[in-house]
Amino acid sequence: MISGATRGTGRGGALARHLLKAENEVVVIPTRGLGSTTLTEQLRELVAQSAGGRTDRPVYHVYCSPDPAIADNAAARARFWTLFETEFGMTGQPYCGVEHAKGGRLHEHRAYGLVRPSGAVVDLSWDYARREKCGRIVECEFGLAPVPSKHARTVAHSLRREGHSGVADWLVASGSTEAKRPVARLTPRERLIEERTGVALDDLRRLTLAAWRETADGPGFLTALRARGLELRLGRAGPVVVDASGTVHPVTRLVGAATRRVEGARIPAAEVRQRLAGLSLEGVGRGRPADHAAPYRDGGPAEGYPGGPGAPGIGGVGLRRHGGGAVRPDGGGGGHGRDGPGAALERLRAASGARRAVMRRHLSGFDVSQERYRGAAERARKASERLDDIAADRQRRGLALWGLTDIWGLPLR
Repeated sequence: MISGATRGTGRGGALARHLLKAENEVVVIPTRGLGSTTLTEQLRELVAQSAGGRTDRPVYHVYCSPDPAIADNAAARARFWTLFETEFGMTGQPYCGVEHAKGGRLHEHRAYGLVRPSGAVVDLSWDYARREKCGRIVECEFGLAPVPSKHARTVAHSLRREGHSGVADWLVASGSTEAKRPVARLTPRERLIEERTGVALDDLRRLTLAAWRETADGPGFLTALRARGLELRLGRAGPVVVDASGTVHPVTRLVGAATRRVEGARIPAAEVRQRLAGLSLEGVGRGRPADHAAPYRDGGPAEGYPGGPGAPGIGGVGLRRHGGGAVRPDGGGGGHGRDGPGAALERLRAASGARRAVMRRHLSGFDVSQERYRGAAERARKASERLDDIAADRQRRGLALWGLTDIWGLPLR
């Protein structure tokens, strides 16, 4: 039993298109707690029901794929969903989904709403290990060998604690708890990126590793990447490799994953950063190269135009503040203009004695003691508690009068 999950906003379009792709034989399954007829509308309704929850990712997309050796695929899936909903407390949560048949293997996708009627959000902590536990129980009950799992030891301990000693013994006897932890070729996010861009991540890793091994310094690595149609740019958290589609990949992750898969020993990220230290790189904007550090671009502004090749600036980059002096490439003026902190300090130093006395009197009236702010924080905390009590009381009275219903007025319990 293989399962996977992603959590997101579920606005309807992207997830619905993914689930309804023509490459699969698709059957839309009956929903629970939803009234819309199409999958896109059902996902939007799922999000609308979650409007009162304290989360911006109210949809949990889960799939389960029983082993083809299981004769009764539907029973295996039904057993998994029962275990899954019990594990995460989702027995009454609304969901929609589809069945997929691909390559002779039938599997099921469901999108669950994570916000409860009370506004609380379903706890998904340690969800990988918890879903794997559900899968191991199904495999044991249907007479299969366990799927290799990186959480096997954790799953075995949890099974014993919850009274499933037979399943735990079966898992230990299979050797799963002592086996080397498997490493997936791709994460779910990387798999989606690979499908969207058409660039195989393994090929990208191989090319990056080849460029790394044939060079000994940062400039050489940059040249070797360009010879392979790749670019090395500066991302928000460090150097990144930009592939042919314009998608960025952290270079430390590419080199580390490539050496781990090909050579068996991962190159530490610190070693990659050390080689690239001091290398002047252009920036990246929205997944495609952006020449932030270049004085101008081909076909750019004319000579003498602000930002053009003949314009004055700092460090050879022709940028100027509107109506003022030159600025740095990132738009900052360094505080040297008439509105900067340096000019403000000069004005304070030049103030007359009377002006200084007035400012001193105003500043001396501020109470900056910790006791004052501690008291304010305590008053705010008590006010928040009162609001919570009022909301809880209103909810209790509402439930006592009318009961708990969904958006269609049907009782939930």
